[in-house]
Amino acid sequence: MYKAVIFDLDGTLLDTLKDIAISANHVLNEYGKSPIETQKYRYLVGSGALALMQSILPNLSDEEYQKALEIFEKHYTKQFDVNTQKYEGISKMLTFFQVRGYKMAVLSNKPNRFTKMCVLKYLKNWNFDAVYGVREGVPKKPDPAGVFEILKELHVKPEETLYVGDTKIDMQTALSAGVTPIGVLWGFREKEELLEYGAKYIVANPSEIIKLVVTMESIKR
Repeated sequence: MYKAVIFDLDGTLLDTLKDIAISANHVLNEYGKSPIETQKYRYLVGSGALALMQSILPNLSDEEYQKALEIFEKHYTKQFDVNTQKYEGISKMLTFFQVRGYKMAVLSNKPNRFTKMCVLKYLKNWNFDAVYGVREGVPKKPDPAGVFEILKELHVKPEETLYVGDTKIDMQTALSAGVTPIGVLWGFREKEELLEYGAKYIVANPSEIIKLVVTMESIKR
């Protein structure tokens, strides 16, 4: 029987794309570059803020990438919550898991500070047992280190844990950690990518996760 669920953040619980795009385009403007269309950022995000800077500003030095990252983070701090919102149905889904007694966690490739800021701002009505973004000394996804840390903290086994995410990185992370990968279609990537990288289940909206879990629970009884 499943006892815990780990969620990705951006593209899974929260639609953060526009605010990320605005701050990334601010960086491009600072470097004299043209802005990128918001929807194109769907394929640029997911690997963390530094990787995003490397994607939109190729061929810079490490020092320049750190400078670009600082510009991005300073700007994003001021306006991370201007357009961001929960996806429709997320509130009901989180309440379902909480009422049913599941332990819940968030694991993101967003910088740790921003991950916690977003959860506190938008998801404070639910109890998360662990909330982690990218931290120094812990490899980012798809390395399973973050998942293993959460499993240990929540005192659950991989086979007792669901992992919900919207990109190939999430599916790779789940498979590497031995947890059950659920791919969502309301986020930043398509069904084909999720299936190719190992999604065991695909859901089109949060209510389908509720139905899926109810079905799985009834089978395991």
